[in-house]
Order: sequence, then structure tokens, then C-alpha cells
Amino acid sequence: MEYVVTAELEPPVTAQGLDELQQQGVVALLDRRLALVEGVTGPDQADIDVLDYRISPSADRATVVLVLDAPSLVSAEWAAATVLDELLGEIELLSGWSVADSKVRITEDEFNLSLAAADVRTPDDSSALEAAVEEALESSAGEPALETEHWRETLLECAPRLRAFGADAFAADGASDSAARLAAGALIHAVWVVTDEIFYDELSLSINNATVDEAQGLLVLEELPPCYDDRYDSAFARAFLLASAAVATRLSEQVWTPPRCVAEALALRLMMHEAQVLLEAAGLLEWAQSTPIFAKFTAAAFTDTSHEELYEVDIRLDENSAEPLLSELETGLRDRGLSFDQWFGKRDGAPGLHPYLQFL
Repeated sequence: MEYVVTAELEPPVTAQGLDELQQQGVVALLDRRLALVEGVTGPDQADIDVLDYRISPSADRATVVLVLDAPSLVSAEWAAATVLDELLGEIELLSGWSVADSKVRITEDEFNLSLAAADVRTPDDSSALEAAVEEALESSAGEPALETEHWRETLLECAPRLRAFGADAFAADGASDSAARLAAGALIHAVWVVTDEIFYDELSLSINNATVDEAQGLLVLEELPPCYDDRYDSAFARAFLLASAAVATRLSEQVWTPPRCVAEALALRLMMHEAQVLLEAAGLLEWAQSTPIFAKFTAAAFTDTSHEELYEVDIRLDENSAEPLLSELETGLRDRGLSFDQWFGKRDGAPGLHPYLQFL
């Protein structure tokens, strides 16, 4: 049976309210972890699946809505509390946060079963029960609808800041003008999110003296090609931040300059991915709807998409033959300008990059 559990997460009492940046940081931290949760095993050893979730921040709390497939209402409530308590305990930056309140929303399927089990005989009793269920369902659905309209207004306000491209850059077949403008606004908003997440990841890698393959709880750098996870350290993160800032800045210029190096291309790719995530999470465009829109933008923004090949590289090699195979692999990547030591090197004919990058 499916249940909708709404939980209110509150910050420590010492918090003086969350600004917009902090609100989005909380959402990012929770979203990264919840996306990895498939389910839990209940006290009676029954499997309880997490089917979907939605996170809505505000100045004094974060609301998490979980859709659970559970054998009973009690087990659904237990699973929601367990999942959220464990997440808050694992996320160091949310230390002191707590689950302040949670409510289980009865679903339409549960209503039908309850109605049959109760053997309701009078129209008044039946209509009263149905009205109560409809009210619960409408109440649960109302908040996301309001959040959707908020994000629609926000992204449409952001869209004009993408000065380097016109609406035709997002004009995929069948896409409306509104969808194109939402995509443009989401890309601008994604610049802010990805930039903030790189700062967070750099700090985490620096404090722990770690690389991406050793770290946990990163927000964005783990989305880079996994073939070089052991090379993404804090120094790399600082360099990547500069590359992402450069390509992001050019989005607001009147004339577009395509990515000048692999790092800039990957940074723009991450921003596009974040834009799609936001559009889907806000209920504005499903992933399948935004994919052709951003495919059209990719054709307009990139002169070279060879960086995509890096996501297909597998360097999990047999220990007995790792060195010669790795050398051969690196040679192949270098021939295509994709080896790690070439990521911050300018492409032929491109203007010079930030002086900091020459010391890598």
C-alpha cells in the first residue's frame, strides 16, 4: 500500500532563520542522500520502499514529503522517521536538526479498502468518509502546486539573464516558448547552485585531504567522469571552480564563446544537468520533456562534445596488467585531447585561460 508521509525538519533552536542560499543548501544535502535511499526493512522484517520524495525549504524549516510502499500505516510512519533520522545523523552540516512533526496521508487505494472493510451502508457515512479522504489528498497535493508556481515565476525572471542565447537555442521540436524560457531560467539558476556546491566540495576535500573516490557526501564533483575520481582533489576543485566561473560568466555576455577546454565543457554539462533536475523536481518539465530542449541547446553551445566520451572510459583494470593498459588508455585519451593533464589547456585558437591554471 502506498502512503504519503509529510515531515517537518527543524534547525537547531540557535538558528536565526535560513536565507535563500542556506535553504537551497539544505535541499541539496537532503536530496543527494534521499536519492540513494531505496527503502528500509521494517521491525517485522517487511520491505518498505521509498517510491518518491519532495523537499520544500522555508525560512524556518524544511518540509519533506515521502511516498512509501509499506504494509501498514504504522510501518510507513516508522520508516519515514527512521530514514529521516538516519539522514540527519549522517549529514554533519545538518547537525542539530530534528524531525519536528510527521503526518501520514491516506491514499485513494487505502480509502477504497477502508470503505469496503467498513461496509458503509448509509450515503451520509460514505460521503463523509470520502470527503475526509479527498481533503487529505488535496491538502497533500496543494503545497507542491504552490511550490511549482513559485519556481515558475523565479525561473522566468532568471531567463533574460541568459543573454548569450536567444529562445531559438532551446526551441526543440514540440517545445513551447514557455518551456524554452523555463529551461533558460533553470540554466541560470543552476549556475548559482553548481558554483555553491563546488565551494562546498572543495572545502570537504581540503579538510579531509581526500580525493573524490575517497570522500563521502559530496554534492557535485562526484558527477564528473568517474575514470579520474582519484585525481579530483582540493587543488583540482579550485581549478575547476575557475573554469566553471569562466564559462558561466560568458552565458550572460552578448556574444557566446564556446567552452575553451575540457574542464569548461564539463562544467557547463553539470549546469545543464542541474537545470534538468530542478525543472523536474519543481514539477515544471519532466526529464523526458527537457531532454530534447537541452539537446538543442547543446548543439548551439558546444563546438565539440568529445568530453562525453570520458563517461564511457573504464579504468577498472586487472591488477596484473594495470600499468601497460592504463598507459595505452591514457595515450588514446591524449590523442583526442581528453587526458586529465589536458583538461585545463586551451583548445587551438582559443584565448588564454586563467593564470592560476598554468600552475597545475
